[in-house]
Amino acid sequence: MNQFKRGRTLPLLLGLSTAGVLLIPSAGSAMTVKEAPSVNAAAAAPGHTVLINADPNATRQFWTSTRTHKAQELVPTRTDASGASFGGSVLDFTRSRITPQSANKTAPYKTTGKIFFTEPGIGNFQCSGSVVSTRIVITAAHCVNSGHGFYTNWIFIPGYDGSKSTLAAQRPFGTWSWSSAEIPQNWLNTNGSLPNETDFAAIAFSDQSIGGRVFNVSQKAGKYTFATGHLFDTNVTMLGYPCNFDSCNIMQRVDSSDHRLPPGYTGTNAFEYGSDMTGGSSGGPWVENFGSGAPPQGGFATRNAVVGVTSYIYTDGGAALVEGASQLDARWTTVFTDQCAVAVGNC
Repeated sequence: MNQFKRGRTLPLLLGLSTAGVLLIPSAGSAMTVKEAPSVNAAAAAPGHTVLINADPNATRQFWTSTRTHKAQELVPTRTDASGASFGGSVLDFTRSRITPQSANKTAPYKTTGKIFFTEPGIGNFQCSGSVVSTRIVITAAHCVNSGHGFYTNWIFIPGYDGSKSTLAAQRPFGTWSWSSAEIPQNWLNTNGSLPNETDFAAIAFSDQSIGGRVFNVSQKAGKYTFATGHLFDTNVTMLGYPCNFDSCNIMQRVDSSDHRLPPGYTGTNAFEYGSDMTGGSSGGPWVENFGSGAPPQGGFATRNAVVGVTSYIYTDGGAALVEGASQLDARWTTVFTDQCAVAVGNC
């Protein structure tokens, strides 16, 4: 049985800035969730009803430093493949805190950041994500929807460093509030089971005024490209904020080219690579041929392209030495294209 685990249970937090969630079918094979209450039908792309976050600033203000530090990790975990991770995976990798730690403020690291969100009636949680277009961040579907219900109240903090003492230092490129989010229909059809072929999602984040000038998130954080169909044979750098290192506060980096199809899996669109990151790294990018120095490895020469995002770990022998991801494919392209069409300038 595969399941979600949470680090601890929090009481329901009152006074959320969100006003509710509407589930709205979008074009193609995806499902969109958008925040009420304001409606801007004139901005609707074909197949969409655009509902705008009435107060993005209130959403940002809700996420104080205290709330972000108390947010629980979300840990999708495979429990159905005993012996497949601990000591027996033989999938090599290297991991370290990003070096120097100040690299969180430089490209290409700054394009990755923290996502915080609320599960209605349960509490606040955290994942990782990265910018892949003007306003769009890629993360895991399980950071948007449990497979049974949608979350809400998302913010994105690129280059986050929770070890710093001031809010400005923790959030060097600001705090960005969501405007729309989307997951593949397959995630709902499969109830979020693991391994999953479509554990990826797109969230669009609202522009904001900084110093009297309006910015989109990519103008501050930069952006990666993405590539479909590359995860089966490439070298990936996994970035994220796992809670088993530095208390989820500092970005970690895992490099691996050793991979396999998940044990017991009969599909063709999910892969496992060596990694020891756990909860909090969910949704973090798997970047192909990261940086600009070493020559490309594996079967593709594309640089700084997201080819998957962290989907799950194992509970197996007391240690996690493997992470799984869904390969980006046409279903990701549908989600991305839909979100591009939600508002002019999203892509």
